[in-house]
Amino acid sequence: MKTFQITIEADKPPQVLVGENVFGGVVKEMKLLDTVLLSSEQLAAKYNISAQTVRRKLAGYNQGFSTKCLYNAAIADKILNPKAKKSTGGARRKN
Repeated sequence: MKTFQITIEADKPPQVLVGENVFGGVVKEMKLLDTVLLSSEQLAAKYNISAQTVRRKLAGYNQGFSTKCLYNAAIADKILNPKAKKSTGGARRKN
């Protein structure tokens, strides 16, 4: 029997159980991959913004060199995702 690997990107874990029949095969193992470092060009393509904007917003989180900017995918998602909830910083002012 051959082994196949499927990569799923999602905000929540997939609803798949070990031993379940999926796509004509049985799920034998599930594991969360280690942190992945993405370049500014990959993040720019994913979020449809320029690479320069990615470098500016994630300047403090750069894990590469000055010429090759690499960022943690989880941290970049929290900052660059427009759907992510951002805190307001306090109570709203009443006029």
